[in-house]
Amino acid sequence: MYSTYQKWGDAMGKGIAGVVIVSILLLGGFYIFSEYEKREALKNCEISLADVRVVSIGLTSAKLEIVLRIYNLNDVTATLDRIDYELYGNGEFLGNGEFMRRVDIPPHSSKLVSSYFTLDYTGALKTVWSAIKKGDVVWKIKGVAHIDTPIGTLDIPFEKILS
Repeated sequence: MYSTYQKWGDAMGKGIAGVVIVSILLLGGFYIFSEYEKREALKNCEISLADVRVVSIGLTSAKLEIVLRIYNLNDVTATLDRIDYELYGNGEFLGNGEFMRRVDIPPHSSKLVSSYFTLDYTGALKTVWSAIKKGDVVWKIKGVAHIDTPIGTLDIPFEKILS
C-alpha cells in the first residue's frame, strides 16, 4: 500500500518529468524557428557578383576565383547553405560551379564568398580567353542559392552581371 508521501512523490516525479518534456519541446521548437528565420532571411538579401579573378594560368586551363557579395538587409542573421551557378564571359557559357560552404551573414552587413572555377581553353572559349587577358570581359553569373530548412529546401534563383 502506498502511503500519502509515496503518492505525493509519484505525482511530483510525474510533474517534474512533464515540465522537463515540455521544456525540451519548447527549446527544440524555438531552435527550429530561429534556424528557419535565418534561412528565410536570405530571400531578402542582395547578391551581387563582386569579382572574377585569374588565380593561375596553365597550358590547357585557367583557375578563376568567383567572388559574390551577399548583403543582409534583415534584422536577423541570414544563412546560406550552398549555391549552384553557371558562369558566362561575354555571353559565352563557360561552365558550372558551386559554392559549397555554409555562410552566416549578420544583420545589416555583407559577406564575401568565393569559389574556384576551372576554365578550359577549348572551342569558343579561346575568344573569351583573349578578352580575359586584356581585362575586357563582361561576366555573368546565373545561379540558385539553396537554403536547407527543417521543412525542406528553399531555392532562390538569381542572375548578376559584372562588367
